[in-house]
Amino acid sequence: MMDLDDECSWNLWKKVNNKFDLQQMSGSIDSLLTEIEEGWPLFLLHTHINREQRECTKDLRCQSTDKTFVVAQIDFSMNYTLVRQREVQQGFFSQHQVTLFTIHLTIGKEQRNLAIISDYMEHTTVFVHCEQKVLTQFIKKNFPLVKKINYVSDGACAHFKNNASILNLIHHKIDFDLDACWTFTATGHGKGAGDGIGAVLKFSARRATLSKNILMSNPKDFYEFTQKQQLETARRSNKDIPDVHVFFLESDEIEEAKNFEQQVKKAFASIRLYLY
Repeated sequence: MMDLDDECSWNLWKKVNNKFDLQQMSGSIDSLLTEIEEGWPLFLLHTHINREQRECTKDLRCQSTDKTFVVAQIDFSMNYTLVRQREVQQGFFSQHQVTLFTIHLTIGKEQRNLAIISDYMEHTTVFVHCEQKVLTQFIKKNFPLVKKINYVSDGACAHFKNNASILNLIHHKIDFDLDACWTFTATGHGKGAGDGIGAVLKFSARRATLSKNILMSNPKDFYEFTQKQQLETARRSNKDIPDVHVFFLESDEIEEAKNFEQQVKKAFASIRLYLY
């Protein structure tokens, strides 16, 4: 028979100083059951949303064809840090990074993997808009009958789930001549094929750097190595296309789009001031 006043300990993720940390809690069994009971409604709601969103994404992939719409799961991979074999101690403080944006396309029973490499370090809505330009060009070239893109991503507010991104979505047809819609995954459940794409490319680069003494000093070097490696792997496997299609996005192009966005914001601000 269990006594509710008996002491016990348990681990619980809690937000401390705006950061989540695993805390070890202690108290009576009754206090543990109360903690579970208080969190149960939120857990049930989150689980329901996660399952519904997962089934929705699964259905979308099954319904996609090369004549209707494609499903594009997009995400930023963690920036890759360029290291050198046998580097001096001070080299640790002058390492460069690479931005890596991954895309997994589902077109009916076909699948394509894309990776966009850039020397622009900020993960912003402007970057995503420039990435969409690369993606739509790829789709038009390889699947010309596709009429629509269904984006799938997590709800990161810095670059996906914000008003600027939704405004871009409204003008997607005008900008890229393709209809579009957006599906957001449940919070904390945005992992997908794109994470595997990023892991493969970063692992291959790190292994070549440390075992073969291949020098990669900047994002362009990383792009050239990755593209060559993917093409060679496809050739050795007798494949017509590489496992990952690699593209490079110049920071100047993103800065130009960013400046245009700021000019538009200033114009709208001037209109509002004039009206008031």
